[in-house]
Parts: sequence; structure tokens; C-alpha cells
Amino acid sequence: MGMRSALRLIPLMVIGAVAAFLLAGPLTSFYKTHAVASRPQPSPSSTVDPHASPTTCPASLPMPSAKPSVASSTPALPFPVWVNDPLGVNLRSAASASSARLATLTQGTQATADGRAPDASGITWYHVTLGTQGGWVRSDFVVTTALHAASGSGWSLMLPQGYQLAPSSNATLTTVAKTGDDLPFLVLQNTTSDTLTVQLPGLLRPEIAPVADHTATIAVWSVNPVTEQVSRVALDTCKVTSAWARPDQGWPFMTAVYVHTKGRNYQFSFFTAEPNSPLVKQVLDSVALS
Repeated sequence: MGMRSALRLIPLMVIGAVAAFLLAGPLTSFYKTHAVASRPQPSPSSTVDPHASPTTCPASLPMPSAKPSVASSTPALPFPVWVNDPLGVNLRSAASASSARLATLTQGTQATADGRAPDASGITWYHVTLGTQGGWVRSDFVVTTALHAASGSGWSLMLPQGYQLAPSSNATLTTVAKTGDDLPFLVLQNTTSDTLTVQLPGLLRPEIAPVADHTATIAVWSVNPVTEQVSRVALDTCKVTSAWARPDQGWPFMTAVYVHTKGRNYQFSFFTAEPNSPLVKQVLDSVALS
């Protein structure tokens, strides 16, 4: 290459070097900014809640090893009572089924218990007063919580105060909920067909099989015997974020009762914090079926 050709290339090399220098600044700045933005930044230290709900859905908490205890107490006299039996209760002259019947108090009637005494078989009776009339009733036919009636296709029952029917356009499916609780207290299904598919709340983990607790034989309405199956079911902690703070610790007890009558089939699914909930028995004792 001649001297003249080499001299002609010098300006081109100078221009290329200047251009490379000018581009180097912006490119270097871009990559540094991108790297800093992608790098996790340290966060201030904070107290970790050991019971915090998992972030991976669906998820559940470990099943508690101990069962919750049910504290029962008898109120001090006098106290109000409500008739819970669907057939009513006989008001008698003494604390005995063989004493004279003074009247029959219908389901839902409120009275004041001002005395108690056992009969010869050890059953407790209450002396109650309604206005000017007084007499004795068996304690297992009345309850000490305020009641209101609920009914549907082929059934009726009594609910304690604070428990209400949820609105539904499906006559075969009824949900009862306690005020302030996400999980229903009762899901009641009924059908006139020979088959009934059990429907459970969407707040449960359907892929986790219930853990059996115990079974019992009971009577519902005039149907006897009826099998009562109690098991623990897992809440979906991604839908119930406060599951760990519930009395059931994220694993409520489900009491399932299937009843077949001449014209219908019924499925009662209760969800409570205790394996032998007095409230479940109270509601089942109040049931009338067609």
C-alpha cells in the first residue's frame, strides 16, 4: 500500500474510534442499569409470623394432634328456655313422665326455668313458668339459646340466634351460616330421586380425603337408626387466609348424616370446631321431615 493510500485511511480510523467511544458510554450505562434493576434488593428485617398462610395454592395446615375440648356449663336459675322438639313438650304437674299433663308447649315456645330436679331414672327436669302457668318439662326437650324457625322442601328445623339461611335459588340445596364465619355451619341437601351427590363448600381441599374421627348411631325425626359420621376436613388456606387462627386450626370437624324417608333423601353436612358439637345435636333434635 502506498503512502498516499495510508494517509487516506487515517481520517476513517479516527472517525471509527470516535464513534466507538461515543457508543461505549450509553451501552455501558444500559447494562449496568439493567443489572442493578434485576438484582434483589435487601429488605428491612421484620418478625416472621410462624402461622402465616402459605403462598403456594392450594395449601393446608398440618392437622392438629389434639382435639379441642367442649366446655359445658349450666346457667344459674332462673334462665330462659325454648322448646326444641318438633312434636312439642308436655308440661306436667311434677318432674315425672307419669304425672298429670297440664299442657303441650309447641316448638319454639319460650319459658323461664326457675327450678330443676331429677326424676327416678336420673333425667333432669326444669320447672318452668309461662305467664301465670307453671309446670315441669324434660330438660332434653328444651334449649337455653334463642331459636328461630327455618324450613325448605320437605324439612323444617330450629336455628340458634346468629345462624341464618343463605340466599339460594336451588330448592334442593340449603346453606346455613353463622354471622361472621366464612365456612358454612350446615349444608343441607334433599332430593326425591334415588341418588344424591354430596356437595361440600368450596373452601375445603377436595383432593385431601377426610380423616375419620368416629361414628355414632342416632335418631333423626322418626327415622331410627341413622348413622352419624364425624371426620376432619382440610380448609384451603389460600381461600381462608386466617385458617390458622380459627378454633378448628384449619381442620374443622364435618358431621355427616344421611336420612332416607319414604318420599325423600336428605344429607346433613355440619362443620364445627368440636367433634361432638352440642349445637349439631340441638339442630338435629329439632328436625321435622316429610
